Amino acid sequence: MPGPSQGTKKSVTFKILQVKLKGLQDIFDNIFKFVESLHSATVSASDVKVRLERIDESWENVNSAIMELEVHDDYDAAEYDYAQDRATFADRFYTAKARLMDKARQLEDGISLNSTIVGLETSQHPTVEHVRLPQIKLQTFDGNVDEWLSFLDLYTSLIHCKPDLPEIEKFHYLKGCLAGEAKALVDPFPIARANYQIAWDPMTKHYNDSKLLRRRQVQTLFNLPTLAKESGAELQSLLESFERAVNTLDQLVTRVDYRDLLLLYILSSRLDATTRRGWEEQSSSKEKDTLKDLTKFIHGAFEFWVHFRSSRNRRLISRSRQGDDKYQPR
Repeated sequence: MPGPSQGTKKSVTFKILQVKLKGLQDIFDNIFKFVESLHSATVSASDVKVRLERIDESWENVNSAIMELEVHDDYDAAEYDYAQDRATFADRFYTAKARLMDKARQLEDGISLNSTIVGLETSQHPTVEHVRLPQIKLQTFDGNVDEWLSFLDLYTSLIHCKPDLPEIEKFHYLKGCLAGEAKALVDPFPIARANYQIAWDPMTKHYNDSKLLRRRQVQTLFNLPTLAKESGAELQSLLESFERAVNTLDQLVTRVDYRDLLLLYILSSRLDATTRRGWEEQSSSKEKDTLKDLTKFIHGAFEFWVHFRSSRNRRLISRSRQGDDKYQPR
């Protein structure tokens, strides 16, 4: 049992951490108060830029301080609801940063627009038009491999490959646009800067199965419905499904490989269940299959079957000659 001095030391340490957290929260609160005053005409682009540069660090410091308290020996979850504090500050952080980024763009656009107007007036152009592009909404991905490539392209271009976007924000965006099976893969990792890449790598490895993606698109092509009646809506749906599968295959397969890919599917889909299972087991260790690989496998399966059949018949004939009539070769 610890002595009084040891217990006092631990208590003071926990209290110091609480004071540290309070100080960090005060710094964050000052930034949020500034955000609430963004409508003021006196706010400059430099004011916004300084806060934007500090807000990521402020949030990470608050989050780290909460983690220090949660792992402390004196921490009591029933008494201190730091999980709620973290959630509250996370919401405030994302709200504040979004508003700061919007304000920064607004101020930059205003400066750029004013400069353009001055230049145009000098050149005797009467007006200037400023066009703002619509916001792109992130696609939701639920684990459907048919939608993986379109999700991957959009997410990586808008979020993953942005060097100025902090890892903790990327992780927030990633969790926000996942659902179902895909969400279950990253849910075990709490939102933290160090966890983003740890969660991203196994998820992309799981879904970037080029062989499965190719097979699924070929299945889609061969399973396209035959239209029973004339219908504009069904014609459009058929064409869209066809073009989507072909466009996906174009990203995965060269034109030279199309022949093997289609003939492989046709031939393998005609195999019996036992032979097809044997082919899939052999194929699973290779990145790419060829028609030659499959025909060679089928030749081997046929020779094995003939040998097995011949051996079985010889055994039956031998038993029949010994007087057992129930053993007759077939």
